[in-house]
Amino acid sequence: MPAVSFYLPEKVLKDLRSEARTSKASVSRLIRTAVETHLDLESRRRAKKELVRMLQGAELGTWDDLHLDRTKEPDDRG
Repeated sequence: MPAVSFYLPEKVLKDLRSEARTSKASVSRLIRTAVETHLDLESRRRAKKELVRMLQGAELGTWDDLHLDRTKEPDDRG
């Protein structure tokens, strides 16, 4: 796995090290999990926006059309 270096404020690093000790995980594991979670959330947000955009552009008919379609009796009912 490639390594990446970056800077954290002292307070954040101190809190991160404390959390690592408490959870018995490495600092790098906590950072990796946080980054993966953030990327997953951003991906989900983009997917939701795309779904809303597609639904807004879809021709779904009027409420009356949908109600008529849902309430009419099927032809194969015996």
